[in-house]
Amino acid sequence: MAQTRGNLAIREQEKQQTSQQYRQKTTVVTRRVELPMREKMLYLTSVLIAVALCSIVAWRYVHIYDLNHQIATVQSETNQIKKDIAQAERDKQVLRQAIVPTALAQGLIQATDHEPIFVDRRSGEETKPDANN
Repeated sequence: MAQTRGNLAIREQEKQQTSQQYRQKTTVVTRRVELPMREKMLYLTSVLIAVALCSIVAWRYVHIYDLNHQIATVQSETNQIKKDIAQAERDKQVLRQAIVPTALAQGLIQATDHEPIFVDRRSGEETKPDANN
C-alpha cells in the first residue's frame, strides 16, 4: 500500500528475503614448489664454503693465540734466567773477594813475582792411589 504524506508519494518497500542462502567461500591454496636439485646443491655448497672459511679464520686465531702464549712463556723463562745469571755474577764477585782472606786464614802464603814458590814433586805422588795393589 502506498502511503502519502502531503503531496509526496512513497513507494512501499519491498520485503527483504531473509532466507539464508549458502555462500560459497573460496580460499586460494598455494602449493610451494620444491626447489630443484641443482639449486639445493648450490645452497648447500655455499653454506659449506662459508663454514670452511669461518673454520679457517677461527683456526688462525687459535694458532695466533697459541704463539702469543708461547712467546709469553719464553719471555718469562728468559727473565728468570737473566735473574739467575745476575745472581750467579754477584756470587762470583763475592767468592773472588773472599778467596784471598780465606786462603790466608787457612795458612797459605801469597806468591809474589820476586819469590816463586817451589813444590816438591814427591809430595803429590803420595796422595795418588797405587794401581798395582
